[in-house]
Amino acid sequence: MVKRALVPAIVIAALATSACATPSFPAPSASPTSGSDITRPGDGVRLGSGWYAPENYANVTFRWASRDAEITACPDVNSRALLLLLERGPSLGMRILTLKIRGNHGDSETATVKPGEYVKIPVNQNALAETFVLNAAGRNRAVPHDKRILNFRAMSIILGSSAGNCKNEIVFDASPLALGANWYPYETYAGQSFRWVANDAQVKLTAAQRRPWIMEAEVEPGPSLGGAPLQISVRDASGKSIAQSSPVRGRAYVEFHLPAQPAGTVLTLSLQSRNAKAQNERRTLNFRVFGLKIKP
Repeated sequence: MVKRALVPAIVIAALATSACATPSFPAPSASPTSGSDITRPGDGVRLGSGWYAPENYANVTFRWASRDAEITACPDVNSRALLLLLERGPSLGMRILTLKIRGNHGDSETATVKPGEYVKIPVNQNALAETFVLNAAGRNRAVPHDKRILNFRAMSIILGSSAGNCKNEIVFDASPLALGANWYPYETYAGQSFRWVANDAQVKLTAAQRRPWIMEAEVEPGPSLGGAPLQISVRDASGKSIAQSSPVRGRAYVEFHLPAQPAGTVLTLSLQSRNAKAQNERRTLNFRVFGLKIKP
């Protein structure tokens, strides 16, 4: 599934960056992406968990990745393969960058990344969209003088999809999840799109999960929590809690480890809250969800 396409030779700068935290590690190579991020607006690509914020050095933009870095591709009929320009990071030491790639439509492959080569990841031909997780084989050691794990960095992630923008909804990667009761309408504010929840938001499985699976949500506590941390429980049809997220105080990705379940299963996202009144708002806003998916 994964192939590499040769690109013209890339000149490697010899000066180290503070992000590398090691004098012998090279600065990022020149790349096609020199804007504010490693993806291009309107290209049908969305980044998920596992990526650090964009950085820029010597007019080159890149993002570091730690363990499992997620990418969602929403292709059109003509562009159905991701192209990634990557370099190994200092947390791997002298190891070759080897990626284990998993897609949420059952695709998996291993790729060895070489300097100056793109990694090509085809999107499943039967999928409207697909989320991939990139896992770098290594010891996952923090870098000296930097608390982060820097396994690899990406300078460019391209789909080249002229009509492949991801769906305007919190379930945007074709995961078999349908929203049920108790969600507020989808909205966009300050460039961010999400749905608010008061409590007991329902999610329905539209396809059976025959093995234990992970539902991942990008969430943020709302004003109705009154400053308390956000901790969400997933309840089954009987009201029993079958999974619980770690408590979070800011925007974060949370995972729910769930058992195998048939199609049609309805899950409820619940929490304990003071239901404090939000300023200039009639709704109860306990948390908002930016994305919801089945993790590969």
